[in-house]
Amino acid sequence: MSQSLTKTNTPDQVDCLLIPLKDRNLLLPNVTVAEIIPFSHLLTTASSVDWILGRIDWRGTPVPVICYEMLNSQTAPAPNPNARFAVINGVGAHADMPFYAMLIQGIPRLVHISADDIQEVEAMNQGTYDQQVVSMNGENAMIPDLDRLEQTVLGVI
Repeated sequence: MSQSLTKTNTPDQVDCLLIPLKDRNLLLPNVTVAEIIPFSHLLTTASSVDWILGRIDWRGTPVPVICYEMLNSQTAPAPNPNARFAVINGVGAHADMPFYAMLIQGIPRLVHISADDIQEVEAMNQGTYDQQVVSMNGENAMIPDLDRLEQTVLGVI
C-alpha cells in the first residue's frame, strides 16, 4: 500500500515565531522558544540591573525574566493586559541557566521563512542585542543575538 505525504514546508524553510514587543517584533526560530505562558507574578531577584524583571518558577525551574527593550537601552513597555512570557531555550547549554524568559506584548505568530522571503534592512535604531534587522512581506523584525544576550544574562544572575 502506498502512502502520500504532504509537506507543509520545504527543506529550505524555517518555522519561526514573530514575537511582539513594545514597538517592534523579534524573529526567532520556533525551536528556540520552549513555551509561551500567561503573564504571572514575578518573584524578586537580587539583580543589580533593571532589565532583569525578576524570575518565574516554570515547571519547577527558576527562570530569570528579562525585558528585551530595557536590555537594548529603550524605555520599558507600558503595562499591557496581553503581556506574556516567552520561555527561551538557552543556546549555550549552561547548567546555571538552561532557560530564560522574555516579557512579550502579545501572542506570537508562526511564520514559515525561507532565504528568499527576507531582506536585510539598514536600521538606525538597531539595538545592541539586535543581530540583524530584516524585512519579510513588508514587515520589519529584529533577529536578536541570542549568544550575546545569554552571556549578558549569565554575567548578572
